[in-house]
Amino acid sequence: MCQTKGGGMVARARQTTETLKGQITKEERIAREKQEETLKDFEPLHENPPHWLSTVGKNEWKRIYPHIIKLPVSELDSTLFAVFCNSYAQYREALKDITLNGQIMFELNSQGNEVKKKNPSVDIMNTMSKEIRGIAGQLGLTLDSRLRIVGLGEVEEDEDPMKRFNKRRET
Repeated sequence: MCQTKGGGMVARARQTTETLKGQITKEERIAREKQEETLKDFEPLHENPPHWLSTVGKNEWKRIYPHIIKLPVSELDSTLFAVFCNSYAQYREALKDITLNGQIMFELNSQGNEVKKKNPSVDIMNTMSKEIRGIAGQLGLTLDSRLRIVGLGEVEEDEDPMKRFNKRRET
């Protein structure tokens, strides 16, 4: 477990057995390798993007696909990847609107006076930015998430040393 900025506790991302640092027993290593082997049973991620993605979303899929297939993703992750690409397309659309119309818009209120208003695309862009960052971390598309996958990020927290000691005494 590790502590978040807000003080809550979250589990650390699991590393592959191959990159795991620290002491684990032979039995634990075999069990972990067996679990990881089952990941290979899943259908690989399809190269072609879903038909419903916009052109920008499809282009993002095609741009990232050669890289994402090197990570442990499968066709089961295709919806999440498609949502990532769709969010990127919406981000780009909002950015285009802000570039054309600015962050501040002027509207006439009910009395006919001109008032400043934030361009709604600013909120869309912020929302999509958060969505993109969240999904990117889940799919291994950020530097931190890739480092955790290959074992160069934060080291998994070791279990209680006494438990480990007792396990070794039993074998």
